[in-house]
Amino acid sequence: MKKHALTTNEAADLLGFARTSVINWVEKGELKSFQTPGGHRRFEMEDIQAFAQKRGIQIEGQVEQKVQLNRVLVVDDDQDFRQFSLETLELAGDFEVKEAVNGIEAALVTGSWKPDIILLDLHMPQMNGYEFIDQLRKDEQFKEIKIIVLTAYADEETREKVGDVHDLICKPIGIKDFVGKLRDLSK
Repeated sequence: MKKHALTTNEAADLLGFARTSVINWVEKGELKSFQTPGGHRRFEMEDIQAFAQKRGIQIEGQVEQKVQLNRVLVVDDDQDFRQFSLETLELAGDFEVKEAVNGIEAALVTGSWKPDIILLDLHMPQMNGYEFIDQLRKDEQFKEIKIIVLTAYADEETREKVGDVHDLICKPIGIKDFVGKLRDLSK
């Protein structure tokens, strides 16, 4: 089962209080939280449960209903696109996101973190997307990872060259289409 970090709204719903109450508890140091790379507040389920127990708040039965996050690794040497991806997917709320600037970094993150989906640029320094795909597909333990290739060059030659990937997205892409494609793959 994948671990789910709650948004402020989800924590408030689970506890049965207003969002502002949750924020006040965090600011007073009564409720533990952390910040995502995009600067959004998140809560670990264990911290919510400990807080609820300490305060005598009943949340049992509701915990199991929470949607689990899909792990997404964004691999792109373009800082602006990585930032766009991180912020968009964090706001969507269904995703836990990490980033890498090239194929070498992506291989290290993939080995230790095991993402469900990889958003992969093809043209990067050190190890490009094509090389990364080749390396990933050689290892049986990573066969189930879904790869979405991000490129400005979505011609037939590129499609053939990337081979067995789940989708090929042409940059630039709108937020709604971007999140929609990832949610479709998550099912």
